[in-house]
Amino acid sequence: MKHLIVAVTGVMLAAGPAWAQTSGPAGNAENGKKLYAQVGCYQCHGLAGQGARMTGPRVSRTEFPFDGFLYQLRHPANQMPPYEAAVVSDQEAADLYAYLRQMPAPRDPNGIPLLKTER
Repeated sequence: MKHLIVAVTGVMLAAGPAWAQTSGPAGNAENGKKLYAQVGCYQCHGLAGQGARMTGPRVSRTEFPFDGFLYQLRHPANQMPPYEAAVVSDQEAADLYAYLRQMPAPRDPNGIPLLKTER
């Protein structure tokens, strides 16, 4: 996981101004939710976008600018399959992005009774 973050950050820094935040096409979060399941994002990133060390990083509430998100989708850094425009159009990518950006923040683990340990 740490290697993925370092690799993606390195690519972003090397790209420089090309990673300037742009809004991209307007996305439809409802369609993005359907696509998230349909194209299999949940299989590695989890139903809530929480990610897992062995399968894929957290994608909920992504802070990538749209252009960075689209680049990662088309040219993944690790074992993620590339989602070319023939599979996920730019508009569908914008829908996925809108869905991921509006996902609720994860719960604080300290607020989940089952995870509390007695000391």
